[in-house]
Amino acid sequence: MSWQALAAVIFWGFSFIATKVALQEVHPFTLLTLRYAIGALLLLLVQLGRDKTFFKIFSPRNWIYIFILAAVGVSGLGLLQAYGLLYTTAINTGWIIAINPILITLSARFFLGEVITPRKIVGIFLGVCGVFLIISKGVFSLSLFRMASTYGDFLVLASAIAWTVFTIGGKSFISRFPPLATVAAIMMTGCLAVLPLSFLKGGWSNLLHLSWIAWTSIFFLGVFCSGLGYLFWYSALDKRDSGVVGIYLYLEPFVTLIGAHFLLNEEIHSITLMGGGMVLFGVFLATRRASGMFWGKG
Repeated sequence: MSWQALAAVIFWGFSFIATKVALQEVHPFTLLTLRYAIGALLLLLVQLGRDKTFFKIFSPRNWIYIFILAAVGVSGLGLLQAYGLLYTTAINTGWIIAINPILITLSARFFLGEVITPRKIVGIFLGVCGVFLIISKGVFSLSLFRMASTYGDFLVLASAIAWTVFTIGGKSFISRFPPLATVAAIMMTGCLAVLPLSFLKGGWSNLLHLSWIAWTSIFFLGVFCSGLGYLFWYSALDKRDSGVVGIYLYLEPFVTLIGAHFLLNEEIHSITLMGGGMVLFGVFLATRRASGMFWGKG
């Protein structure tokens, strides 16, 4: 058992809950800037402690590619998730995000030439159907699209697509450099990309009036989710096979489910559990024996 992988998954499972709590008092632009700044600082300090030539690892051309990856996989993903959580539940978010490995598997077929077996096809089909059940809540009519929660669900689904684009687009680039150094650079650049948006919105003066609950959520997101989460995850990957470590990600939606029910009083619906079960079983079928894929969270 890898306690580091388990800790990272627990942090990420609670990230949707902490985000939803913080968004009650902080604008998404400001929240993401603070979260990524704290996470990037922590990762940067650890990386500099290991290798003080950090800024010499990447060429100017590399930094351009890092900016593109950060814009998609950090800033873009974070904004889609944050705005999605303004309208939908943390429980729905956890289940929808769980489809990421299926989207990556499907994209790998078209862009990386990886083979899609009949088992993977069944897994992809089950995963898509599961997400449809979660979003539709069993309501199969046009009235579904007039629900605010549906809008939030689609934004969360769009964030899963953004992570897929980031993973597939950055796979070859990330494999050329030390993982921690690359994640630190991407996180730092993602923070700088969203920083101007926070100034345009102008919500920094409100920080002095935030409750201790909001500040706790912000620091949890920065230190544990964007910082220690990645640090623990890649430390686990260094010691164990990626396929073994990846199994821990199956626990993430359950962590969110339990946490959101008890901390946010979110209801647990049978249709959501049914859809979530289909997603996880679909992920199992579509990714079994797959290894080497860049798995993680934004």
